[in-house]
Amino acid sequence: MGFLGLYALHSFSPVDPDELARDETFMRMLCKIEHRSLEELRSLLNSYASRVRFKHERHGAMQDLQGRLLVKTPAGRNYMRLAEKTHLDVLEIKQKAGFTPPMPSWDEICLSKSDLIDLPTDWKAHLSQWRGIYLIVDQDDGARYVGSAYGTENLLGRWLVHVKRDKGVTVELALRNTDAFRFSILELVSPTAGVEEVVACERNWMHRLDTIGNGLNV
Repeated sequence: MGFLGLYALHSFSPVDPDELARDETFMRMLCKIEHRSLEELRSLLNSYASRVRFKHERHGAMQDLQGRLLVKTPAGRNYMRLAEKTHLDVLEIKQKAGFTPPMPSWDEICLSKSDLIDLPTDWKAHLSQWRGIYLIVDQDDGARYVGSAYGTENLLGRWLVHVKRDKGVTVELALRNTDAFRFSILELVSPTAGVEEVVACERNWMHRLDTIGNGLNV
């Protein structure tokens, strides 16, 4: 867990749940915390009469440790912790500040729509250079779609096309909510691979995963 800074509570005020639901930044953050779709979260917010918004002011102490101090994440999940009762083991004090986690290996990547929208810059750089065969899984029912990315789009460009609106962009995906999509890479292909080679590889994965007869490839 990384140290962002120290903040003092300045004020707080009630906020209407509808206003929160219209705040795209807040909703993306909530998706990452709750691991739920936007529709589920909007329904959850509407179940409350009101929420509270806190306004904080940055404290000047320990600024030199911002983005450098790493501590062991405490067990359990709490909305609020008291510093005097929470023991945090120091894992590392980095020489260079930074909050971006290292990018995993290509075969370990699994990204949601909200992940794609908020990707770190260096992750974007890699995915915009990689081309290959990818898998979309609809988390609502486990349905699968195999696609390929090559040319100028590459993986990042193609994935962003899939999530640029509330519904998918192909015949079957257009019936589905993009908030439930999860993206992973099945195989990387050479930058010099021709279109026919990439398409043949894509068809092979469709056959192996049976996504034409029992999936979302039509």
